[in-house]
Amino acid sequence: MRAIVTCECCGHRQAVARSITRPTSFHVVCHSCEGVLRVEVTAADLHAAEATTRAARPAARVR
Repeated sequence: MRAIVTCECCGHRQAVARSITRPTSFHVVCHSCEGVLRVEVTAADLHAAEATTRAARPAARVR
């Protein structure tokens, strides 16, 4: 999963550069105001992202 983080101080949105494959927490520095953001990714977040990705993919054609 890839994440988009919105800074609570200035509202700047930025993408997390690494792929997230399991529940975790980490810190990101805002590119705009240099505030430190704590990011928490839960198992529910990962399941929701998986469901969204699965729904967005076109169905495979069977021959």
